[in-house]
This record gives sequence, structure tokens and C-alpha cells, in this order.
Amino acid sequence: MNLHQATVARAFWHYTLPSVAALMVSGTYQIVDGIFVGHFVGGNGLAAISLAWPLIGVLLAVGMMIGIGAGAHASIHLGAQQPNKAREYIVQALFLLLGFSVLLGALLFFLSPLFLSFQGAEGETLDFGQHYLNWMLAGTPVVLGSIALPLLVRNAGAPRLATLAMGLGAVANIALDALFLGYLGYGLEGAALATLLGELLSVVLCLGYLFSRRSKLTIAPNQLVWQSQKAWHLLKTGFSSMLMYLYLSFSIVLHNILLLKYGTSLHVAAFSIAGYLMTFYYLLAEGVAGGMQPITSFYQGAVQKRKIQLAYRYACSIVLAVGLLFVLVIQWSPAFFAHFFISTTDTVLLETTSHALRLFMLAMFLDGFLVITSTWFQSLGQARPATMITLGNMAIQVPFLLILPQWLGIDGVWLAVPVSNVVLSSLVLILVVRQWRRLC
Repeated sequence: MNLHQATVARAFWHYTLPSVAALMVSGTYQIVDGIFVGHFVGGNGLAAISLAWPLIGVLLAVGMMIGIGAGAHASIHLGAQQPNKAREYIVQALFLLLGFSVLLGALLFFLSPLFLSFQGAEGETLDFGQHYLNWMLAGTPVVLGSIALPLLVRNAGAPRLATLAMGLGAVANIALDALFLGYLGYGLEGAALATLLGELLSVVLCLGYLFSRRSKLTIAPNQLVWQSQKAWHLLKTGFSSMLMYLYLSFSIVLHNILLLKYGTSLHVAAFSIAGYLMTFYYLLAEGVAGGMQPITSFYQGAVQKRKIQLAYRYACSIVLAVGLLFVLVIQWSPAFFAHFFISTTDTVLLETTSHALRLFMLAMFLDGFLVITSTWFQSLGQARPATMITLGNMAIQVPFLLILPQWLGIDGVWLAVPVSNVVLSSLVLILVVRQWRRLC
């Protein structure tokens, strides 16, 4: 597609539909993963996933930083008709993925037992969590590549291939879940192995494209040259995306600790189910943001301010509308969603989860607004406001998590996120208005 000539609406849907489709498939397979764990391992398995996930979130954070950072710079240079410079950023991303894979894999593998114990994991839940992490951290290069490489492929001009790669990986994951958990009874080790094999398929397809002649930014062996300045630039641009995932990991750790303090592993299992559902919407928002980012960066490079505004307006309208609808449906029948993960005989976990969903997901649609806005600033090359949004989320949420449970008990833990989302979104709206005026 020629972005200089195409309408904003056509360009937006051209990039957004594949991006959303890919991440919705990803969200679906994550939910299916949770369904298999809930039915074939049980509540302790769901709690173990929640306790182990923050370390996986660190890997996803680094992968997102590299993918978004390199992708934004590549799209800006493509908009400015500088394909050689765009290719150089893709190359730096590949070097960074390799380096971080070695360092993070070894460090997190060593720290994982201490990390689980720090959150209060014990007994069967601790064993489940450790087994899951052992496999996932052994596959660190695959985990990093699975989140960064589709972003690079998309920004290299192949959004449909990025969608196909993620989709095939997700379908493979679901099929392997059925085999390893449902048929062979491998437990959480089986869930981890299914995830890694599905992600490996995506990684192979994306790497194959980047080094093929079909790519707009084909990488030849002699072009694999390290450039520290460009690597630093892409890391700065993607830094706020990393912070967003680190914030999620930190938030999950704090929730796990407080839920075990004011409740039991039953509440951690309920939080895990809420997390699966929240992730599905969050990935929808990431998908829309991912479709908006390449064209917004392109318009920034081409100095087309009106189109930058329209792209953001489209993205916000979609994410907020879907988020509000999702919240209303959950308020109407939380048990309907909880039943997917919980056996009908486990009535205590079902009641606990239904109550948690109503409170925890009350202002979920504002998460979408924050994701879109942070990505919008990133796509304009403005790392500072994007980073401020993520740091603000952490700075505002933590006090509510520490104070509200003292007043409301376990309900205070569930309400901390929606209350902090309302406060932060009000402040972020001011940043949006200021930037909007600069574009007029």
C-alpha cells in the first residue's frame, strides 16, 4: 500500500485488521491455555501460573521494547523514503534479541526459586510454578523472538505475514495443549512445552521472511553490522513499552502477595482467571495500537499532521467501545466467563471468581485508552510522555494497592486497579489535549 496516497481509513484498517487478528488469536490461545490448566491441573495450577507469569512478563517486556522501538524507527524512515536506514534498525533489533536472550535466560533461571518463595508460594503451588518456569526460561530466545519478530515483519511491510505467523503458532499451541495436557497428562510442563513449540513456529516464519527476497527490507549477511547509536535510539523509543509489561509484572507480584496475605491460593486462582480475560482485551488494544503505530510513524515522517490525528481517533474509538461493551457483559454475568476455567463442581472457586471479576474489571476499558495513547506518543518519536504514562500507572496504582486492602480487605485488592485507572486516565487526557493542539 502506498501510504502517501491511501486514505487514513484504508491505511488504518489495512494495518489494524491483521494486527488485531494476530493478537486476538494470541489472546484466544492464552485463554485456551488457561482453560486446559483449570480443567486438567486445577486451582493450584492456575495459581502457579499467576505466580510464575511475572518472570515471563520480563521477557515479553524486553521483546516488546526491541520490537516496538525498531519498528517505529523503521516506519519513520520508510515514510521519509530512507529504506537503508530502516533496514539498519531491523538489524540492530536482531543483535539485541540475541544478546538479551543469553543474559536474561541465565539470570531469571537462577532467580526463579527465590522469586516464587518471595511471593508466598508453597507446597504444590510452588512445585507447579517452578516446573513451568524451568521450561519457559530455558526457551528464552523463543519467547523474546515470538513477541519482537512479528512487530519487525509488520513494520517491514508485511502485516499479513506477521498475522499468519502468530496465528499458526497459536493454533499449534492449542493443538499441543490438547495433546500434552488433555491426552498425555503432562501438567504445567506440558503447557510450557506447547507454548514454546507454538512460538518457535512463529519465530521461524518471521526470520525466514526478514532474510528472504520477498521482504521490502531484505537483510543480506554483509548488512549484519552492529551500530550502537541506532541500538540505543531504538531502546529509548521502545522503553515505555518495556515499562508497560514490567508494570504488569510488578502489579501481578503485588497482587499475588496481597491476595495470599488477605485471602488464600483460591483468590490467586481467581486473579489468574481475571488476568486471562483482561489479557484478551489488553491484546485487542495492543493489536489496534500496533496497527495505528506504523501509519502514524509514517505520517510523522511525511509531516501529515491531520492524518496523525485521524489515526489516533480511529484507534481510541474502537478500543473504548469494545472495552465498555466487555465491562457491561461481565457485570451482567461474570459466572458465564468463570465457568470456562472452572469445573462445575468447584462452587467455592466459581463464587470467588465471579465476585472478583465484577470488581477487578470495573474500569477495564481505560486500560485500552492508556495503551493506545502510550503507543501514539511512541509512534511520534516522543518517548518521554509515553514513559510518563507507564511510570504514572505504577506510581498511582501502588498506593491504592497498599491502602485500600487495609480498609476493605480482599475487596480493596480487587478495586485498586480500577480506581487507579480512573485517576491516571484523567491526567493522561491532559497530555493528549496538549499534543492535539500542537497538531492543529
